[in-house]
Amino acid sequence: MNYNLAIDLIISRQKYPKVYHFTYVLLAIIFILIYVIFTYRYQTYYLLKGRIINNEIELLVPMEEIKGIEKEHNMLIDNMLYSYKITHINQELYIDNNYQNYCYLYLKVDNLTNIDNFVYEIKIPKENKTLANYLKDYL
Repeated sequence: MNYNLAIDLIISRQKYPKVYHFTYVLLAIIFILIYVIFTYRYQTYYLLKGRIINNEIELLVPMEEIKGIEKEHNMLIDNMLYSYKITHINQELYIDNNYQNYCYLYLKVDNLTNIDNFVYEIKIPKENKTLANYLKDYL
């Protein structure tokens, strides 16, 4: 008799729809995504090519980026951190085909091997914000 009662309980048991399981997984994914968006910090860089001339690095920089470069005093050259100082900014403006203004910026870099006309790939830190702030600025 106990055997039949156990079988009846198993048969009469209500099963939860698969929708409940799907919603729990979906909620977990959404919470993880929100957590990552609000906690992960992303560093952006100005990517420029610079040429050594008279122991200074000469950069052709868009006019909009000069203020950001003036704020910073560190840059990455070949994944090594160097400090720099702006010696002078050329007064001449250069305009490209898209009517964007450029000017030459001259930097003095400490502890850098100076070979004339050597070209370096330079990364200057721009912003370090969370992904949520980037999305807010973008939208």
